[in-house]
Amino acid sequence: MKNLMKFNVTVQNAFDNDNDNFMNFSELLKDYANNELKEVSKKEASKKIVEKFRAALGIEPNDKPQAVKRAIRANKDLVFTLIEETIEERLITGWMENPFFMAYVDAKNLALDDENDFYVEDDSILSVSKVSGNHHNMIRQRLGAGRHFSVAGEWYGIKIYADFERVLTGAEDWASFVTKVADAIDRYLYDALYAALRGAKDALGANWVKSGELVEANKTTLVKLCNDISMATGSPVTIFGARTALSSLTSMADVNWAPESVKQEYYKNAGVLGNWEGFEVAEIGQGLKRGANINSATVEYQLDTDRLYIIPTSVANKFIKLVNYGETQISQVTDRDVNRDMSYEYEVLYKMGINVILNTVFGVWEIV
Repeated sequence: MKNLMKFNVTVQNAFDNDNDNFMNFSELLKDYANNELKEVSKKEASKKIVEKFRAALGIEPNDKPQAVKRAIRANKDLVFTLIEETIEERLITGWMENPFFMAYVDAKNLALDDENDFYVEDDSILSVSKVSGNHHNMIRQRLGAGRHFSVAGEWYGIKIYADFERVLTGAEDWASFVTKVADAIDRYLYDALYAALRGAKDALGANWVKSGELVEANKTTLVKLCNDISMATGSPVTIFGARTALSSLTSMADVNWAPESVKQEYYKNAGVLGNWEGFEVAEIGQGLKRGANINSATVEYQLDTDRLYIIPTSVANKFIKLVNYGETQISQVTDRDVNRDMSYEYEVLYKMGINVILNTVFGVWEIV
């Protein structure tokens, strides 16, 4: 966070020339975005945020939209600093509250002086998906046992055309503005993660990739695949998949004969078992692909709905490696050809890296 005295006199006066007031306002922005407000209602917080931003930017009550645009442009250093820090806080908080991330993601935050260094004990497959537009460039390599490696970062850009102006006029809530940007960055992250999972499968031998309907006749084959992976790796395994894929496992289980606790879990999770034949079952959150046409006759999902992943998941092996570089930036698009109405477009740039590290033995079941 920059010191208040680094900004102009109008900004300093808005915070009574007190750096603590400036820091408290920054914390209010983060608390509101993360739904962690203390001793103040959402309505009161929203009003205070709009009033303080307008005061800091020198916007008068009766100023026209063009004057608001000029004020943002003249004070973009302040605006960008506060938005950047809030978005970064919102992303990290969201990831750490996600049960899937907590269980299977080994996250490093370079802004908190974490080292970009990971270690694999056994022979593993490194699978990386680099996102460019709607395309993925896959990188796969086999790491030797006892190797240290780092995760390379990529810049991801999210355009936020005119959205902040709507916050200043009260047309859009601050929290919804921040959430919109954070969700867009999350979609990049999940796109890269799922593409890396799919890419790692191509390095497997035929023994570890099976296919067929999830019906009673194939139950023994799937159980054997899970057991073989567990024995080969010396680790318990978890069956991962999208909810649609996992719900098909119930075709191989007679829930009517299950203990009452299992039935309750089954109905609570909308038809997804938490444990199948002694193997843990875990849902990977689903979403639509970035840029997917929602009016298309075919829905495009991020994660395959016809594939199960059987992955060794010992406590010591979080197989997803995430590095937050802590370098969120906002740039202004000034090319007049971009927006003919002379409005301004901003782009949030976020730098992160994500790798999937899988033991050379893991399994895939392709649902026919």
